[in-house]
Order: sequence, then C-alpha cells, then structure tokens
Amino acid sequence: MRIMTTFKKPTLERGRGPPRPEAHAPRPSRHVPPVGGPQARGPMEDIVHLSHGVYAGLCGLVCWWATGCVQPIAPEELALRVHSRDPQRAVVTFVVLGDMGDGGRVQTHVAQAMDDVCQREGCDFVLGLGDNIYPHGVTSVDDPAFQDKFEHPYASLHALDFWMILGNHDWKHLVTGAQAQIDYTLHSTRWRLPHVHYALPGLPPWLHIYGVDTSLLEAGIGIFQLPAAQAALCGQPGWRLLFGHYPTRSAGAEGPRTSWFVRGTLEHLIRACAVHVYLAGHDHYQAHLDLGWYQEIIEGAGGAELGPLRGGTPQQRFGEATHGFAWVQVTAERLTLRFYDVQSTVRYAWESAAPSP
Repeated sequence: MRIMTTFKKPTLERGRGPPRPEAHAPRPSRHVPPVGGPQARGPMEDIVHLSHGVYAGLCGLVCWWATGCVQPIAPEELALRVHSRDPQRAVVTFVVLGDMGDGGRVQTHVAQAMDDVCQREGCDFVLGLGDNIYPHGVTSVDDPAFQDKFEHPYASLHALDFWMILGNHDWKHLVTGAQAQIDYTLHSTRWRLPHVHYALPGLPPWLHIYGVDTSLLEAGIGIFQLPAAQAALCGQPGWRLLFGHYPTRSAGAEGPRTSWFVRGTLEHLIRACAVHVYLAGHDHYQAHLDLGWYQEIIEGAGGAELGPLRGGTPQQRFGEATHGFAWVQVTAERLTLRFYDVQSTVRYAWESAAPSP
C-alpha cells in the first residue's frame, strides 16, 4: 500500500533531498493532544500546535516509508536480466555520467559520443549518477519519460547495463517515483536500479563498486545504507569505488551546496573503508578534485544545462563546463580515467597506480 501517493505533489528545489510533507497534508486519524499542558489557549494557538504535531507525525511516517516501503529487486530476478560478463576478466571498462535525462538534443549527442568511444575503447557497463529523469522523475513504470529520456537516447547502447542511482529530481514523487525507477529494472533490457543502495554484481575480486542514495542522507533518513556499504567495501582487496548523486565538494561558481551532514557521512564511509574514488553528479560540469586521501570525480554533464565553475582551488586538478561523460578503465594494477566531450574528444586524462594492500 503506497499511502504517499495521496499527498499533494511536492516540489523540490535543485540541491535538496526528498521533500517532507507540508503541514496541510492529510492528517492521521489519531488524535494529537495539545502541546504545552492543560492551560487555556486561543483557537489560533490550538491550530498551530496541532499543525506542528501533525507535521512531526507525518515526518516520522515519511522516514519509515522511505526506508521500509521501497521494495528492492530480488537478486535472482536481477541475475536473469543482467548482461553476462566474465567475473574473472582482467580489465573492466565503463562509462560514468549524471544529470542526463532531459530528453533533449544534447543528451542525444552525449549518447552518440558514448557509443563512439565504447565501440573504439570498449565498455562493460554505464554508471548513472542520478537525476536520471528530469525534471520531476516518473510516476510509474509506464511513464513515457522512460522512453523519451532513456530508451530512445541510448538506443545504440543496447548491449550495456546502465547501473543507476537516484538523484534529488528522481525523488520528486517520493516513494512512488523511486519505486517506479526500481521496478523499471524488470521492464527494460538495460536500466538497472535494484535498490536505493547496492553493490554492483559480477565484478572481479579486485574491484568493488557501491552506490548510495545521497538524497536520503540529506533528508536524515539514509543512515541505514551505511552498514551494507561498509560490508561491501571495508577490508576488500584491490580498488574500492563509491558512487552517488551529491558530491562532497564543489568546484562550481555557486560555492559549496552539499550539506555538512551529507559530506560528513560520505567522508566517514570513505575514510572507514579507504575508498579510493568517489564518483558524483549534481553539479553540471566535469571536474576532478584531489582531496589527498581520496579522489572525487564530478560528472554531471550528461545533458542538463551546464553550470559555471569558479576554478582556482588547490584541490581541483581539472574542471570544465562541457557536456560529456567519463570513461574509466580498471585493472588490478592501474585505474585510468578520461573526460570526453560530445565530439568524442578527450578533455582530460588521469591515471593512478594500484593502491597498497
């Protein structure tokens, strides 16, 4: 039962997590006693206190629904749909992009460049970094936006799995929209979103990739992801990569936009598990930030309108407001990353030797 669909359709500003229900949302049938004791109050005070109680109760229900009512895809069902790859292969290559699903001309050009590079260099899969469907996500698995903003633009990449994660725009219909994107995994030959957080299957034993939902972290209800992420990453041999929507830092002209809680939570996980690379979207440009103890790749240039960079920060190795994507090649000994534009031209390249055990 998805009670959330009875709420008034919320709005969500860019850079914020899943919205909370408004104070005038449907009230629980349970009586909410006046706050502050039995002393007499005027009618307006009663209304204000009652509204606060309703709001607090609904926020608690949102927390429960967001973590308990989003149903994942069963592993055995997922395994039947994933494109087969040799888990013992010596090289893994994949494309990374975010903020792509607007269905416009630029998204199509980026997709064509992806196909060109994958034909030339090889690709095993795609990592989608959130804001998969602009501007309001989807309402069901039959929503036309899946065709217009995913299937059609990436039609030539039919042999690749797109491992997605939810962004703030994807949460605009709350649990209904999130569940639709998860369920679409069983309706597509390429779209893969088994849960709001998950480990990529079928990788060699020296490569571990985990996706987290940063919008739930921003809303204060996403901590439940951390034990699973730690189990999948901490102490594992070889490369450990994390991906999500919100970056921990920003190179944009608007300055930092990620909340301190999201940054602190992500960096706690990164430090605890010695994560080597964090891949994020949300900011609409391509950038590489060297934080010393981990590398952050921001790739939010998959199709949405570009945002300006401020540049000049000592942590920024590269930053450019250019539509495109990242291509990554990983072996047990080395990781290579390249940023490409819509002409399939390399804008930046970076390599790193394998980390110490």
